[in-house]
Amino acid sequence: MFPSSTLAPRPGWRDARAIRLILLLALPPTVFASPTPSDEEHDSKSNWSLILGAGALYRPDYPGSDDLETRAVPLIFAEYGERFYLRGTTAGVRLWGNRMWGLDAVARYHSARDSDDNSILEGLEEIDAGIDGGLALNVGRGPWKAQLAVYQDLSDSHDGLQIDLEAGRTFTLNPRLQLELEANATWADADFTDTYFGITPDQALRTGLPAYEAEAGMQSAGLDLGLNYSPGRHWLVRAQVGVARLLGDAADSPLVEDHGSATQPRAALYIGYRF
Repeated sequence: MFPSSTLAPRPGWRDARAIRLILLLALPPTVFASPTPSDEEHDSKSNWSLILGAGALYRPDYPGSDDLETRAVPLIFAEYGERFYLRGTTAGVRLWGNRMWGLDAVARYHSARDSDDNSILEGLEEIDAGIDGGLALNVGRGPWKAQLAVYQDLSDSHDGLQIDLEAGRTFTLNPRLQLELEANATWADADFTDTYFGITPDQALRTGLPAYEAEAGMQSAGLDLGLNYSPGRHWLVRAQVGVARLLGDAADSPLVEDHGSATQPRAALYIGYRF
């Protein structure tokens, strides 16, 4: 989701230590500076926003799978004014911005793909969890928002580059209820696509799957619908449903075409407490 003040986590947290790592990487040094006594009370009330909670995530057990799993996930949402944010798997620092445009340095965590996630992955190399970093250009006017983000792997787990485009609108139904609608699309280079959807000749011999080399191209397009409800001053509830469609070489992979599905549904329910 967008770097806005709405409750907008992304799926995929599998290691709580990665949350702290992204937070430390993204925080500018000035955030740790002690405010003057005259500013301390004002800053603590107006600059910081923190939401903690937990939820359940329902999604495919690997990218391209037609087997769905449910897992518990933490909810962590933090903001420091317009300068820093941590939302789900994504952290960002505002480099430049005005009332409509913003340029952020961003980092996000991506989860591992293990051979025991699904029997079809046995014999394929595991993909380590890691961190992607890059830049995000944001534009917003009223309830409309869009983001173009470029991410490069920083952890040598897939070595790939992705370009994400998101656009959406928030509808305020009443003071306690918001509806969010978002469309998104992702382009990925050959390193990323082949890591997740390719099958080397050696892997083909071990698994019986046909060898397959995936190239760069559009990876997916999708829609998400989110509902935010505030039953009280501190409590927040978020429900989210969505579907993505794998495209290009990702959809043509034997892991998807023969043993999975190009249609990737997802759903989540979170409960959080605002401090």
